[in-house]
Amino acid sequence: MFTVFFVFFGWFIGGFVSGISGFGAMMLALPVLTLGLDAMDAILTCCIVAGPCCMQLAWLYRSFVYWPDMKWLWLGCVPGCILGTITLMAIPAGWLQIGISLLICIFLIVQIFGGRATWTLPDSIAALLITGCASGFCNSSVSVVGVPMGIFVLLKHWDKDKARGTMAMFFLLSSLITILTQWLSGVYNSYLFQISAIGAIGCFIGQALGFRVGRHINQAVFVKFALCFLTCAAVMLFFKGIRA
Repeated sequence: MFTVFFVFFGWFIGGFVSGISGFGAMMLALPVLTLGLDAMDAILTCCIVAGPCCMQLAWLYRSFVYWPDMKWLWLGCVPGCILGTITLMAIPAGWLQIGISLLICIFLIVQIFGGRATWTLPDSIAALLITGCASGFCNSSVSVVGVPMGIFVLLKHWDKDKARGTMAMFFLLSSLITILTQWLSGVYNSYLFQISAIGAIGCFIGQALGFRVGRHINQAVFVKFALCFLTCAAVMLFFKGIRA
């Protein structure tokens, strides 16, 4: 019951936030799950739960998807997920968490001191492929798929609806590919699927509530939320990395 509570509660909170913003579910759920599961089981559980929950999120925001960019994000996601799974099996998770946290910090420093509002990432297939690959890698290695996509939409200055819709649809494919690659690598067991079912229920409820709230936030709040999300992600990954 102790484990069940933390899995359900963690994913309810994560689902509520992702329903509002379109991202951040796994980052918020993961530290709560580690209170009842070891680090590896918590990461794998998050990856499994993300599959059905991303289906719900993609459906909620389906009318806001920017399809011209989606195909390139999806194409880059496939090798990223495969590479992340291989890396997770070869390199300690703590090292990966610290490395990604430092990269986020560099981005945040540039945003604070480099004039975020005066520079926009140009339209480029290469940028889309790199973002898709980085997101797939982060998802299958440390369960923070939203970090590269969060950076991407901030640099593109997308409006909140376009950002949420496109991220939700991208997360759907990246989650399904991650589940497939991890399953084929033999890291899943029946216990993880049982625990993940509980997390999925919590996430479904949280996302449905968060979606209702998210329709009422403005663009400035969305940008601030994204920056706060990235800051929290960097702090969480760093401290989890040094404790691993």
